[in-house]
Amino acid sequence: MKDEAEGGGLQATASTAWTTTTAFVIRHSSFFVVSYRPMNRRYRPHLVIIGLYILLALVLTWPLAVRLTTHVPGEATWAFDESTFLWNMWWFKFSLLNLGQTPLYSDYIFFPLGVNLTTYTFNLFNAAFGLPLQLGLSLPVASNLTLLFSFVSSAFGMYLLALYLLTHSKFNFQPKLSAAFLAGAVFAFSASRMMYAALGHYNFVTIQWFPFYTLFLLKTLRQGGGKNIFLTALFAAFCLYAELTYSVFLLFLTLIILTFHFRHSTSPILQLATRLALIGLLTLALTAPFILSVLPDFLDPAYAEPGWGEGLKLSADLVGLFTLTPLHPLSGVDWLAELRAVIEGRGRFSDVNTLFLGYGVTALALLGFAVRRRENRVWLWSVLIFTVLSLGPLLTINGQNRFNLDGLEVTFPLPFALLHYIPVINANRVPNRFGIPLTMSLAVLVAYGSAWLMSRAGRLRLGSPVLAAALLVVLLFDQFSAPLPLTDARIPDLYRQMAAEPDSFTLLHLPLGWRNSYGTLGAERTQIQYYQSAHHRPMLGGNTSRNPDFKFDYYRRIPLFYALTEAELYHPVDEDTLQRAREQAADLMTLYNIKYLVIHEPIPHRKPYEDTYLTTRNLALELIPHQPEPVYRSPGVEAFAVRQAPVPDPLTLDFGQWSTDPYRGEGWAGNEDIFAATANWAAARQAVIFFPVRGGGNRQVRLQIAPFAYPGAPPQQVSLSLNGHPLPHSYSLHEGWQVIQADLPEALLKDGLNRLVLHFAHTAQPRQVLPASRTIGQTGVDTPVDIEANSGADFAFITVGFGDDAVDASAHRRGVNIAVVDPHTGRLVEQKGFDTAANRFEAQRLAEFLNR
Repeated sequence: MKDEAEGGGLQATASTAWTTTTAFVIRHSSFFVVSYRPMNRRYRPHLVIIGLYILLALVLTWPLAVRLTTHVPGEATWAFDESTFLWNMWWFKFSLLNLGQTPLYSDYIFFPLGVNLTTYTFNLFNAAFGLPLQLGLSLPVASNLTLLFSFVSSAFGMYLLALYLLTHSKFNFQPKLSAAFLAGAVFAFSASRMMYAALGHYNFVTIQWFPFYTLFLLKTLRQGGGKNIFLTALFAAFCLYAELTYSVFLLFLTLIILTFHFRHSTSPILQLATRLALIGLLTLALTAPFILSVLPDFLDPAYAEPGWGEGLKLSADLVGLFTLTPLHPLSGVDWLAELRAVIEGRGRFSDVNTLFLGYGVTALALLGFAVRRRENRVWLWSVLIFTVLSLGPLLTINGQNRFNLDGLEVTFPLPFALLHYIPVINANRVPNRFGIPLTMSLAVLVAYGSAWLMSRAGRLRLGSPVLAAALLVVLLFDQFSAPLPLTDARIPDLYRQMAAEPDSFTLLHLPLGWRNSYGTLGAERTQIQYYQSAHHRPMLGGNTSRNPDFKFDYYRRIPLFYALTEAELYHPVDEDTLQRAREQAADLMTLYNIKYLVIHEPIPHRKPYEDTYLTTRNLALELIPHQPEPVYRSPGVEAFAVRQAPVPDPLTLDFGQWSTDPYRGEGWAGNEDIFAATANWAAARQAVIFFPVRGGGNRQVRLQIAPFAYPGAPPQQVSLSLNGHPLPHSYSLHEGWQVIQADLPEALLKDGLNRLVLHFAHTAQPRQVLPASRTIGQTGVDTPVDIEANSGADFAFITVGFGDDAVDASAHRRGVNIAVVDPHTGRLVEQKGFDTAANRFEAQRLAEFLNR
C-alpha cells in the first residue's frame, strides 16, 4: 500500500487471535509508528460466554477437575462402560499407528476369535478427536478433556442456535445473549446427561453436534448457500461418528422441522428438495468409510438384536420424568443402593432414572411457548413427540407397565412400538435416549421464556444480569448432579512390568468373562480390558455390543472356561466338567500362548465376583498348572506364571471330539459321527483351525477330509491360507474320505497361535438339497412346516417355516412363549407369552390357554 505524500509504505503486519488488539507497524523514512486497533467487539461476548461455560463445566462435573489425571466419570459397581470408551480411544490410536490396521476389528479381545467392532458403541468422533491428545497426554487426561470439550461445545452450540432463533424472532427480544446463554446451560448440564456420564455412557454425552446441525439446517432452509449445506452435513456426520443410532434422532428432528417449515415457506419445493438432497449426499460422502464397513454386519442376521432387546426396560417412566435423579443431593436416594436395586430388579423404576425434565426447565419452557405460540409450535411438537417416543413401547408408570383394572390386566401401547417394525429406524432399541433431542427442544423454549422474562424485567428497571443469574440457579438447581461419580483410572504397575517383557504372549484374567449388549458369560469386568492400553497383549475376555452367538458359544463349550464362569455366577460345576478342565488346561495354555494368570481382587459391592472371588480363585489355581508364587504383585492384583504343555510332534487333532473344540474357530458345525468317523462339517465357505507352534522350521499339515455329496452336487474344491497368506495349491475333492497335505513355510508361521483357514468353493444346506425330515424327535409326529426353537434365555426364539418363508413365532416375553401351528397347513395361528414369574395371574392364563 503506497503512501505517495510521505514516500513510506506498509512494511509488516503482525496479529494474534489471543489478544484484544491488532498491531500495525508502518515504516517512515526516519522512524516507526505503531498503532493499535481494538478487536471486533462482537466477538467479546461470545468469548465471555465460552469462559462461563468452562467454569460451569468444571463446577458441575466436580470433582473431575481435581482428579483429571487419575479418575474418569463412571461407576465401579455398574458396567464399567467408561472403561469401554477409554479402551476405544486407545485401540483407535494403537490399531492405526502401531498395527497399521482398521480400528473396526480387534483380535486383542475375544482372543483367538477376534471381534468386529462395526456394530459396536465405539464413539469414533471422540476417538479421533482424542488421538492428538493421546500423543502427549495420558489416556485418562485425553478422555477427560474430550468430555469437558463436549460439555462446553454443546453449551456453546445450543447458545448459538438459541441466539439465531431469538435474533430472527418477530418479537424484539433485547436480552438475547443472556437468554441464549441459559438455553446452552440447560442443554449441556441437564441431569439426564450427567446420569449418562455417571454411568460411563460417553457416547450419549457426545451430543454437542445436535444444536450445530439444527442451526445450519434452519439456515439452509431459510437462506440456502453452499456453506450452510456443507456445515449441516458436516455436523450430521459428526453425530453419526459419535453414535450411529443418532441417525434416527436426526431423521425425526429433520422431519419435524421440515413439516413446519413447509407450512410457512415461500421457497419453491424443488429448491428445498435440492438443498436437502445435497445435505444427504454430503453426509453420506463424509460417513461413507464408516457406513460401508458397518453395513455388511448391520444386515447380517447373526448381528441382529433379538426381539425387542431391552426396549421396554430402558423406557422412560412417566413418573420418572418429574422425579429427581439419584445423583441429586435432595433425591433421598443412595446412589450405590439404587444401582444395586436396579441390577437385582428391585428398583422403583425398571432402569436407573436417566430422563428427568426438571421443574424449572418445564415451567420456563411452557412460558416460552405461551409468549410466542406460532413461532414455537415446532419446538413444542418436538418436545411432545420426543417425550412420547422416550416412553417406549408401553406406558410405564412408577415401574409398572401392566395395570390391573378390576381383575383385567391391560397395557397401553405407545407409538414407539411402531418403530420396531421399520427397518433401520428399529436399530435404536433404547427409548429413553430420545431425551437428547427432547432436551434440546426444551432448551429452545427456555430461551424464549427467559428472553420474555428479562424483557419484562428491563421495563421494570430490574437488573438483567441479576435476573439471568437467578434464572440460571432456578434452571439448574434440580439438575444438579455433583459430586459426579468417578472411577479410578490408574493402571496397576504389574501391567507396565509385563509390557517391558520382550516376548509375545496372551493373558488370562480373573474375573473372566465376555459381555455384549444383551448379557454376559461369566463375571466380565471391562476395566481389565482398559488395562490392555498399558500391556499391549491379547486377552481372552472382552466386551462388545453385538456379535454372532458363536463368539460366546466357543468359550462356553471349553470345560475350563465353562467351569470358571459358572463358579463366578454362583453355579456348581459337575465333576465331569472339572475332570475335563484339568486334562485340557495345560494344552489350552499352550494353544493360546498364555503366560500369566492375572487374578484381580473383587471391587466392593460389585457382584457376583465379590461373593464368588475366593471360590473362583481357588478353582482356577487348582485347574491351571502354575508356579506356586506370583511373579508380579500390585495392590489388589497378582500374576501367576502358568505352565504350558509341550507341543506334540506330530500334533494330532481328532475333530468331532470335545478335546478339539478349542482348535476350531468360525465356520464349523457341532461334533458328530460322519461316515463312521468322529468329525465336523464345515458350515461356511471359510472354516478356521487354530494350532500352536513353538520354535523355528517348516511344518506340514495333513487333513482327512470328505465333501458333502448329494445328487447333482458340483465338484468341491478347497484351498488353504495360513495367517492371512494364501498357500499355493488348490485341492479337488472326490466323494468319501481322502487326505490332502500342504507345506507350511516357516516364514508364515508364528511362535504362538496360528490360523489355518480352509476356503471351500461352495456350501449347501442339507435342508436345501435333500428331502426334508420333519419328525419331532421320537414322537412319531410329523410337522407340516419347519420349526426351530431355542430356549437360551436372551437368545430364545421360535421360527416357523424355512428360508424366506420363515416367520418369527415367539411373543418374546419373559417366561413361557407358545406358538400354535395349524397341523395341516403349517400356518402360524397364534403366538402368546406368559410371564409366570411375575404373578399368579400369568400362570393361570397359561393353564387356561393350554386347556382350550
